[in-house]
Amino acid sequence: MKIAVLGTGSAGTHHLNALRHLDGVEPIAVPIRPGRLPELENAGYRTAQDIHAAVTQGAIAAVIATDTSRHSKDAQAALAERLDLLVEKPMSKDVQESLEIRNLAVESEQRAFVACVMRFSESLDTFRKVLLKAGRLHSVRVEARSYLPDWRPDRPYQESYSARADEGGVLRDLIHEIDYTGWIFGWPDALQARLRNLGRLGINSEETADLEWETPGGCSLSMSLDYLSKPPRRGITAHGESGTVEWNIIDGAVKVATDQGVEEFHSTQTIDDMFSDQAKAFIKVIQGEADPRLATSDDGVRAMVVCDTARRSSASRREEAVVYP
Repeated sequence: MKIAVLGTGSAGTHHLNALRHLDGVEPIAVPIRPGRLPELENAGYRTAQDIHAAVTQGAIAAVIATDTSRHSKDAQAALAERLDLLVEKPMSKDVQESLEIRNLAVESEQRAFVACVMRFSESLDTFRKVLLKAGRLHSVRVEARSYLPDWRPDRPYQESYSARADEGGVLRDLIHEIDYTGWIFGWPDALQARLRNLGRLGINSEETADLEWETPGGCSLSMSLDYLSKPPRRGITAHGESGTVEWNIIDGAVKVATDQGVEEFHSTQTIDDMFSDQAKAFIKVIQGEADPRLATSDDGVRAMVVCDTARRSSASRREEAVVYP
């Protein structure tokens, strides 16, 4: 089975590596810059100059791992070739483009998913399973804090898509948090948000984002995302009437504290392991087996609706309704 990977940067390389280690699967690297072809070929990858060339070589599905601003165009080109899709997060730069991808996939009867790899975290799975031990929840805190210049030390962060206001920003970059929060606790009906650029990094996109909403179960949920913090911090703390459950993705740890004592769970899973599990799930779906961990195109649209609503709320300085198409 041949799978085209369009875009061979950081995310694309993760997808290529994950696919090449699956039995019976061969990735086809499709770089945006033709100058990358010899480098990829020397690394042992089959290559193609564009998505059509990949199809002529036998590709039956594609991973879209280009910059966010290109997702809509690249996804539509792949769907026109009748390919099933796994689109790297975020699905696109806004709701309208996400809807275009979803609707075209439905019209062409192709399957489209979003690469929200955090859903394949073993420690997050443990968190979901032990969450009931906290009892009825009243408060959830989600954090994803890190320092943008440390993300890719070999590349000036000011030149990355993260720095661009129309496709980057911490809200889109850390959309994993919005995705898994909606997946686990339910999608919001209304929210308040504050997005800020404090001028610390010299970029045009927002450096911090703080969101609040009430879950369908009546729990207060708050989320803080930023590009400014050292050391990095990422995870969830859920408080309930029976105890507290904490997830720390950086350590792969889950901690449950109740009147009966404290339990701790640890995972040694790596980011490559998560990409491998996601790749396996995508292949199984292509073969007709469902996997509830894969984020659907509907999930991708919902996450973008939350992002767009957060921007609207930040501008209006009030709570805004979240209207899903």
